[in-house]
Amino acid sequence: MRVLSLETACYGEASAALIKEDKVLAKKVWPLGREVSAELVPAVAEMTGGVPPDLIVVDRGPGSFTGIRTGIAAAQGLALGWGCELVGLPYFAYYPRAAEKGSELLLLNARAGGGFYYEYRAEKGCSAGYAKAEELPQKFPDCECYYGECDENTFPGAEYVPVKVERGAESLARLALEKRLKGEALPPEAIYLHLRANLPKKD
Repeated sequence: MRVLSLETACYGEASAALIKEDKVLAKKVWPLGREVSAELVPAVAEMTGGVPPDLIVVDRGPGSFTGIRTGIAAAQGLALGWGCELVGLPYFAYYPRAAEKGSELLLLNARAGGGFYYEYRAEKGCSAGYAKAEELPQKFPDCECYYGECDENTFPGAEYVPVKVERGAESLARLALEKRLKGEALPPEAIYLHLRANLPKKD
């Protein structure tokens, strides 16, 4: 299976990769910026030689507001033109769950002095959102253990497990294949958790 992966949601480098099974056939990396939106589709055309992949996967966020929209728009247009399957995975999917039971809190660094959170509670299910750093302790007063990219000072007294993952087109493609085999693939809809997306809309 040939998989085209678009990772433009991260704050650092944007990337695109064409993978067949476990072999990288082609790859392109950009510093995240305006040139990505102009160069992404031409780069994909060159990488694929115009031959449609079997699957397109895109990171649907959270992350860079502009990057998320760029990646999803390109992925949807390519999938429509080629008539191939398209799935989207959230950044949270990069992180394996720390436990299968009980509750846990994953915190990811975000700009504007806050963090993206993903909370899992066995009795209530999952929730995700964005909060400023100083709001997190009030939002999760019973937090005993958390993990991810924040730091040990976010919740004084709680256990902190630092976790880093590689965010890139290659990793995203392999993750999508793993999820797809398990029937866990998600639709390519954006998760807008950035602060800008939570501001009141002007009339």
